[in-house]
Amino acid sequence: MDLEITNGTAVVDAPFGALTLTFEGRGELGRDFSAVARLAPVSRPGSDYALANARAELALVSRDETLDARLGASADMIIWDGAQVEGVVLTAAARAPLDLARYDFEGAGRVRAVRSPQFSGESVTIALGAEALARADSLEPSTWEGEGHASAARLAYRDNEISSGRFDAHFAGQDAQGRGVWSFSGDRFAGFALVSDAPGGNGEFNFDLRGNGHADGAARLALSRARLNPGAQQDLRDAFPGLAETPVGPTFAQAEAALDRAADAFDLTAPFSWRWDESGAQITVAAPIEARAASRTVLRLSPLRQDAPAIVLQWPGAALSGAVAVDLEGGGAPTAQLLFDTLDWRPDQPFEADGTLSISQWRAEGASIATEELGVRVAIQPRSGGRIDLTGPARVTGPLGDGEVRDLVATLDLAIAWNAGWRVTPNRGCLPVRVDGLDVAGLSFSAGAFALCPLHGALIAADVRDNLSGGFLIQRLGLNGRMSDAQPARISADAVTAAFSGTSDNVLLALEASRPALTIDMAEGRTLSLGVTRLSANAHIADRWSIDGRFEAGVFTDPTLPGSVSAILGHWSAAPDDDGEGAVIRVNAGEATLTANRPASADERPLFNPLRLVGVSGLVRDGRITADGSLLLAERGRQLARFTAEHDIEAGVGRANVHADTIMFGPDLQPYEISELARGMAENVRGGMGLDANVAWTREDIHATGTLRPLGLNLALSTIPVVQDVRGSIYFDDLFNLTTPPGQLINVGLLNPGVEVRNGRISFQLLPQQRVNIERAEFDFASGTLAVDPTEIKLGADETRFSLSLHGIDAAALVQELNVPDLSATGRIEGAFPLRLTPRSAFVEGGVLRATGGGAIAYTGNAGQEMTGPARVAFDALRSFDYDGLELRLDGDLNGEVVSAISFSGHNSGRPVDVSPIADLPGVGSVTARGVPFHFNVQVHAPFRRLADTAATIIDPETILNRSEAIEQEQQDSGETPAAVDQTGPATR
Repeated sequence: MDLEITNGTAVVDAPFGALTLTFEGRGELGRDFSAVARLAPVSRPGSDYALANARAELALVSRDETLDARLGASADMIIWDGAQVEGVVLTAAARAPLDLARYDFEGAGRVRAVRSPQFSGESVTIALGAEALARADSLEPSTWEGEGHASAARLAYRDNEISSGRFDAHFAGQDAQGRGVWSFSGDRFAGFALVSDAPGGNGEFNFDLRGNGHADGAARLALSRARLNPGAQQDLRDAFPGLAETPVGPTFAQAEAALDRAADAFDLTAPFSWRWDESGAQITVAAPIEARAASRTVLRLSPLRQDAPAIVLQWPGAALSGAVAVDLEGGGAPTAQLLFDTLDWRPDQPFEADGTLSISQWRAEGASIATEELGVRVAIQPRSGGRIDLTGPARVTGPLGDGEVRDLVATLDLAIAWNAGWRVTPNRGCLPVRVDGLDVAGLSFSAGAFALCPLHGALIAADVRDNLSGGFLIQRLGLNGRMSDAQPARISADAVTAAFSGTSDNVLLALEASRPALTIDMAEGRTLSLGVTRLSANAHIADRWSIDGRFEAGVFTDPTLPGSVSAILGHWSAAPDDDGEGAVIRVNAGEATLTANRPASADERPLFNPLRLVGVSGLVRDGRITADGSLLLAERGRQLARFTAEHDIEAGVGRANVHADTIMFGPDLQPYEISELARGMAENVRGGMGLDANVAWTREDIHATGTLRPLGLNLALSTIPVVQDVRGSIYFDDLFNLTTPPGQLINVGLLNPGVEVRNGRISFQLLPQQRVNIERAEFDFASGTLAVDPTEIKLGADETRFSLSLHGIDAAALVQELNVPDLSATGRIEGAFPLRLTPRSAFVEGGVLRATGGGAIAYTGNAGQEMTGPARVAFDALRSFDYDGLELRLDGDLNGEVVSAISFSGHNSGRPVDVSPIADLPGVGSVTARGVPFHFNVQVHAPFRRLADTAATIIDPETILNRSEAIEQEQQDSGETPAAVDQTGPATR
């Protein structure tokens, strides 16, 4: 058949405009026919649809009873509905005999680049070849075979990209049935939050187009040398918050590290099967999908039941169902299994899953998390929102600061819901929590329980802007336990509240405890108690965490202490250590009041007046507590000293030091303002005193020592009115009871209990109950020594007794000390006289002073010029008198009447004495003698303050008589009966 086509045209209506094709042809089919159809180079500009330099040519040739067709087309650019394709080249060739008993086809295409909002590619090539034998009775193929190939330097759909991808397929069949295999590979795939450097896959397929037709196949996708992308790895790390020093800290850190290692290198395989028929399409996962990491961590998704697939996804309707087991194990990751008995999803209906979670091996550094069958129910709404319900016990063991939580079991029944935000709420009121063991700060609690209740409707929640809210409430918290050394202890609080704010990447948690308290039974009769009215903590959890808060109205008591600590308040904070391995807790601007224990009776006085601790700074680090601050008198805030303290939490031991270089006493500060024990015992104190006190404690006991350093104190004691320039060092071996070891030494510049003595050296020991053991006390007096005999006295007593002794007293110095006028004496005197001191006076009881040998007495005054009789004889004899015996006996009130019996004997020396008044010889006249023996006995009643005058009465009786007359007049004026002055006259030996 001859066929000729001339000037043929055709117009193709396209979105970018009409395209005109021209074609022509001539010849006899089967012998020499040829025809050509062309699209001349054409461009059609446009925004949504456009062509640039597009051209095409179709050639048809029929020779030798065959028919050959070839197509070539190209375009520099095509824009189609927003997609831009550049460098398009297409070729195709077909060949068949005129009887169409056989036909072959080959095609190829190349695109330099393609770009669209969701899809892009570079250097894309496609090749397809097929051949078929037609049926004898129709054009339908009886046998056929073909293959296809595709490659691209890069293909990307949304955020998924493959580089150097290649796809190959081979297929063959008979009639309307066929089968084939396919495979793909690439140099790199990035998508679905992971990266693979060796992506690939293969599969097989079958189809039968007879009747309604169907097809099925199996495939295996493999992403080898894969890793999560940086964003996904960071999301994985962020899913495990940094909770060091908390019970979940080590386990979370281990899981994070294990999964982070696993995410760096793993192989993922995903086998599945598919089927298509007239009812729709279906994808089935019946074999495990597995990710196996180089670190030996394995994540596996497999069918829950052997007789049912894990997942079935089918169309139309895109319904999903299944029963899945998700297993995680190895490589340091938790051993966990999530079993979903049902999975169900339909368009416009919630995705629902119901199953259980079991965690058996999640342990790290003594910490663990476990749950045997935690019920998990998932419901995700079709457009937005969803909910996960968790039901059952979860068990946690792990560190808490420097301590540990053991087997904390929370019986969960809560919902995690999201929709324009999210919230976590219990399904039934509060969550019961049980703690089998809690070790913290040297305490060990066991068998504790409390309820965790939501605050403002949720345990934690966030709105659409990620603003956090909600919180929890614990009412009537009470945990019983023991110290590490087995002492019973209890921690309690009326209520603990916590409120969330901030955002999920910048969490703020405000904690407040009402009346928290800690009591410890250290021993029988000794219970330590620490409580505050309010304790707050504001936690900030972001890249790093920190806590700051306050404590108010605290009270600490310990029966072994001499007082209690109250009005405790201050600011505290906590943050990770510089190396991130632990927590550091700081206390700043702390204050407290120290109050002495109430005395046992109304007759006793408190050990000290109220004191204040101010400017207290404390630090808790590496299991140790250190602190320092100032010690003030509560009244008028007068500073006394500085203090430092440290405590070892694990060992339960510590110490404190109180130090003052100088405490200045004067009009603005007296000792009784520090301690009432000094009231009435030491008055009018002037000068400085240094202080060092050391307090040490263990879990069993507390002990305090200290040193007082008088720096030239002047004072008046209750029984000694004048004490000056006291210096030395006093060490207290028990500061609470004010006791010392033996051998304490002080120096006293001057002491005047009625007689002034100087340069005292006192060795003593302070005993319990304000008793003093005087071991040795010596004072310089009259060129000799005044000593206090060893004795024990009670400070502040109504009456104090001790005995004074004189050694090596020079008579001349004694006369000078007593300021006796017109009298000189020589010789040495010694003796002793007991003293009884009261707050009002001092009494001598049986005092005796004696000369240790002979001496001389000489009176040079004129007081005896007018005397006559025996008195004149005595007076004349005493103008120059050598004594061979002298004794003075004292009894009485040093501030009142003292009975002094003076006895001495000897003879006059110097000029002769007129003895005529006592030795009248008739007819002889005046009689004088030298060396006449005399024995004097004089008894005087007089105030001790006039002791010098008493000494003068030895040679001046008129003076004492005149004084006695004055006393008698005073007694008559006061209505008292005057006492007789018994003055025995002198007598010869």
